[in-house]
Amino acid sequence: MSEDDGAVAVAEPDEAAAPGRRPWYRRRPLRLLSWACTAGVLAYALVRLLGLETGWILVTTVAFVPYFAAAALVGAGLQAAVRHWAAAAVTAVAVAALAAALAPRALPDEPPAAAGPELTVMSVNLYVGQTDLGKVVDLVEEHRPDLLSVQELTPGAAEGLAALGLEELLPHAVLEPDDLAVGTGLYSAHPIERIDTVGRDGIFYQIGAEVDLGGGQAVRFMAVHTAAPATPERIPLWEEDFDDLPRPDGGVPWVLAGDFNATLDHANMRDLLDAGYTDAAEAAGDGLRATWRPIEGGYLNGLVRPPAVTLDHVLADAGIAVLDWEVLDKSGSDHAPVVARLRLP
Repeated sequence: MSEDDGAVAVAEPDEAAAPGRRPWYRRRPLRLLSWACTAGVLAYALVRLLGLETGWILVTTVAFVPYFAAAALVGAGLQAAVRHWAAAAVTAVAVAALAAALAPRALPDEPPAAAGPELTVMSVNLYVGQTDLGKVVDLVEEHRPDLLSVQELTPGAAEGLAALGLEELLPHAVLEPDDLAVGTGLYSAHPIERIDTVGRDGIFYQIGAEVDLGGGQAVRFMAVHTAAPATPERIPLWEEDFDDLPRPDGGVPWVLAGDFNATLDHANMRDLLDAGYTDAAEAAGDGLRATWRPIEGGYLNGLVRPPAVTLDHVLADAGIAVLDWEVLDKSGSDHAPVVARLRLP
C-alpha cells in the first residue's frame, strides 16, 4: 500500500530476527559450549572445596586456584555478555565459592596472645646449589634469622656458604648436603639437638631439631622439603612426606619452614594446618604472594611456563603469634627466600 493511500509502510524484518532464526548469541552450539565451560568450572571448584584432588593432573592443577578463579570470573562476564544468564549465574556461584576460600589469605588475622621471646625464621631454596650464595649470606646478615632452613644444599654449596661466613652468623647447624636437590641444612643462632624421629626417609632430606633459646624457652624446628608432585610416580612420595611431618602435640611448640611443594589449596596442606598450625603468610594477610616459578622449562619448548605459585611456607604452632612476613627477591633460584618474625607463647 502506498503513502498516497494514507497507510504507513512496514519495514521488512531483519534476517537475523526472521521467524525460525535465533540470534547468533542464542544458537545451540554456543550455548552448549557455554554450559560445558560452566560444568568445568563447577567440577574444578568442587575438587578444590571438597579436597578431591587425586592423581597427578588434579594435584598439579589445583595449585593454580587464584588464576583459575580469575579466568572463570572473566568467563562468567562473557556468558552474561551473550545473555546466557543461567550459565553465567552458575559460573558466578562457583567463582564466589573459590573467592571465599582465597579471601582469608588476603586478610590479616588477629594474633594469639603471646608473651614469649621473638623468633625470626628464614627459608632459602638454593636451586641445586646454583643460586648466588653471597646473596644468601647477605640476606642472613640483613634479617638476622634465629633459624634458617636451606633446601637443595649440595656439598659444594655447603662449603661455599661456610667459606662466606654463614656459620659465623649461625654457628649451630645440622647439615645433610647431597647431590642434585636431595640435600638440606638447618642453621641456628642457638644451641640445637637433632630430633631423630623426623628426617631422612623421604626423597629429600628433612631435618628436625629442638632449639634451646635460653631462659627455659625452647622450640622444635624442622627444615622441610617434601617430594615434588611433578610426575605421577612422585605423588605417593609427596603424600607420604606430608603424613610424616610432625604435628603439634601440646608440648614444645613446632615451627616448620621450607619448600612444601604445595599451596594452601592442596588438601594435605590444609589437613596439616587443621592439625594445629598457622601459615605465617596467611596470618599476615599476604598469603596470595607467590614464591615459586620455574626459571626454565615449561611447555611448547619453554614458550609457556607455569604461572607463579606459593610453595614456600613457614608454619607455626597455633599458639605462636605471627608478627611479620616477607617474601624476598630471588637471586638465581626458582624459589624466593621467605622470612617470618614470630613470638612464642
